[in-house]
Amino acid sequence: MTEATTAEKPGYLGLLNAISLAESEAGVYLKAWADATDDEELAATLRLVAARETSHGELFCRRLCELGYELRPKADPTAVERLARYANPRIADCEKVGPERPEPRDVFADIRKGIADGAYDSMTCNMLQWYINEEDDSGRRLREAYSKVRAKAGMTSGKRNGDASAASHGASADAEAIMACMTAGFARLERSIEKLAKASARKGA
Repeated sequence: MTEATTAEKPGYLGLLNAISLAESEAGVYLKAWADATDDEELAATLRLVAARETSHGELFCRRLCELGYELRPKADPTAVERLARYANPRIADCEKVGPERPEPRDVFADIRKGIADGAYDSMTCNMLQWYINEEDDSGRRLREAYSKVRAKAGMTSGKRNGDASAASHGASADAEAIMACMTAGFARLERSIEKLAKASARKGA
């Protein structure tokens, strides 16, 4: 018997769906990048994080099924172009990384608050906390790896020495998206979190 048969529909299904989709995409992008780079240290970090992201995608999909629902795929029109970029060995790692930027804001703040407020069932709560912990660690590992890539390329203050040019706006946006949550698809996750927060506020009014 699924949990959905004994409880009303959870209000956080969209969040779980968005996490699953975003993490699965991240696993594909990061593995493609790992396979394209000749930097063994960077490749090792990318593969570790890619494995985590793929696992997150699968586990949140499974959690949806445990609750009695199915994953709802959403097409990303930019996915093919983005994957082609990260899988292209002719594009330098320093261009994929882009210039150094401030650490991303806490994109999990609303989820942390939901955990503290008891907004999720106990099993989902435990999964979300574990997920956040791994994402925080993956972000730290990627920041360290990216910093080494920039150092090897002679990049300082957002610039590169020698004949390499500064990263294009597009490259920086891609790297920033992966740095924020290991995937550009995280934008959907943030929108889902915002919608859930607004819905909860309306119910409490």
